[in-house]
Amino acid sequence: MPRARLSDHQRRLESLAADYQEAKARLAEVGFTCEGSLVERYTSCHNPNCRCADPAQRHGPYWQLSWKEGGRTVSRIISGEEAQLYRQWIANRRHLEAVLALMRDISRHAAEHATAEAGHPFHGPARPRDGRRSSS
Repeated sequence: MPRARLSDHQRRLESLAADYQEAKARLAEVGFTCEGSLVERYTSCHNPNCRCADPAQRHGPYWQLSWKEGGRTVSRIISGEEAQLYRQWIANRRHLEAVLALMRDISRHAAEHATAEAGHPFHGPARPRDGRRSSS
């Protein structure tokens, strides 16, 4: 039985569904995650006879993990071994956020095409395009 010719909106919806499934599969690749950021610090002890008086020879590296808790920034000094673990978990979180942002964007486009196909205007939220995050 011949298939009816698909509209541009239907073809685009099929393409968006495939893109969405691909993005969804990428979620399975994400490991443990951690909020916050990791900073490598070098410090001076302010002893004029210490090697750290030369900025190129400061003490360190010291690793600082920082995150928001109750609206305040919390920081902890952690070991180099812990820093390796948290670096990967923070990278995982950023990957997760990027995939979720992509899925939201694909969904928005799908909604635009689905409503247009049905002859209705799109009433969903506008996604920020300049890197701003939504409040949700």
